[in-house]
Amino acid sequence: MRALALILATCAPATAQDVAPQVIEQFQPLPFHEIAASVADRYEGRLLAADTRAPMPHERDLGAELVYQFRLLTPQGNLLDIRIDARSGRFLSVSGRGQLEARKPVQ
Repeated sequence: MRALALILATCAPATAQDVAPQVIEQFQPLPFHEIAASVADRYEGRLLAADTRAPMPHERDLGAELVYQFRLLTPQGNLLDIRIDARSGRFLSVSGRGQLEARKPVQ
């Protein structure tokens, strides 16, 4: 009976308290303001909204665990939806009209 109890104790799933510190240490998103600055460096316009989102399946396939999503109003009046990997800062997608017109020249 003791052997069975020992086996069950070692096979029991980890509690959230056991797992959470390890997961938190592994996942370190970049500061939101730094990512917002990278959007402003790349596109002209006014930031209307910003949020965190779960990655879409194709973004998860690229390694994204959390996505920062920005909505930008361009000087031409177009709305851009910009999705960025929160950990790496990589631009995952930009959708909307007027992307080329709003893109700042590479310096």
